[in-house]
Amino acid sequence: MKLCKRIAAFIVAAAMLSLCAGAFAAYEPDYPEVPEGYDGYITFAVSAITMGWCYVMDPILVPVNEGETLAAVTDRVFAEYGVDYTAYGTVEDGFYLTGVACYDKEPDVPTYLMTEIENYPAWADEQFGYNYGGWTGEYDDDDMLTMGEYCDLSGWMYTEDNIALSDGADVCTVKIGSVYTWFFSIYGWGMDYGVSDGWGSFPTFDNPMAGVDRTEVSRVLAQLTFAEDITDEMLENTMDELERLVLDFYSPKTDQAELDAALAALLEALDIGGEPTEYEVGDVNMDGSVDSADALVIMRAAMRVYELNEAETALADFNGDGTIDMTDALLVFRAVA
Repeated sequence: MKLCKRIAAFIVAAAMLSLCAGAFAAYEPDYPEVPEGYDGYITFAVSAITMGWCYVMDPILVPVNEGETLAAVTDRVFAEYGVDYTAYGTVEDGFYLTGVACYDKEPDVPTYLMTEIENYPAWADEQFGYNYGGWTGEYDDDDMLTMGEYCDLSGWMYTEDNIALSDGADVCTVKIGSVYTWFFSIYGWGMDYGVSDGWGSFPTFDNPMAGVDRTEVSRVLAQLTFAEDITDEMLENTMDELERLVLDFYSPKTDQAELDAALAALLEALDIGGEPTEYEVGDVNMDGSVDSADALVIMRAAMRVYELNEAETALADFNGDGTIDMTDALLVFRAVA
């Protein structure tokens, strides 16, 4: 889908924004009324930005029930929106997403990433004694973006609030209010998307996506499809800010400061939001409660597999000693217990 059509879709939809990026200030989301038979909303998206294709499905609000799995939600959303997909296993058991309908065919992988992909076979041969993982450029002409296409290492993964989980989608129970993004990884099993360290099987590199959290912007863009109190005229008057945010959201080269600034500019231009929320120390994901999810983020930061932004860093230093380490993670776990 072309970028201009995506921006137009946001404007035509008209929407309600009510939260600002967590890196500088946050607002409580004002979700639309939950449809009968559901318990709340999640934000759902499908990304192929490292292929240069933006998002296969832009962020949307999806009503869900407590206890529903990501596999079940994915199957339901794809069916509702007419998106073909392929998977191993079933929704109930062993679900592994292998392909998603995507008609774009000419990849535009960023140069910094393509360099790593092309150099990897020689590095793997030197380190492990085998040559693997190179760019092939090959794909099946079936309008599906499928694992193994274009690159030996390619495949679909997902994040929950920008954290890559190891659980299969059939056992991942969605959390109301969270953001779930399926993304097409072509290097380092999520390393290209900035949410993995490659489990030591890939060399580190200067990755602009590392530490960039698109969670809050995803929520905002998802809510853009539900508003009634923001008129077309209001959106037309903020076209520059909206376009800037969308461009930054789609670009793998955007850093956190640029993304935060673009979101803040749009919210200010629309003159909406509320008073910033003060967060308790330990509430690293800024969801209003200190829980095991926060401890996990701190643990990943201590292990150097996740880079905290400025606001997260302030909240992660649980014992106030000026250092983010495993002690902070354990103290949060203890506080939760």
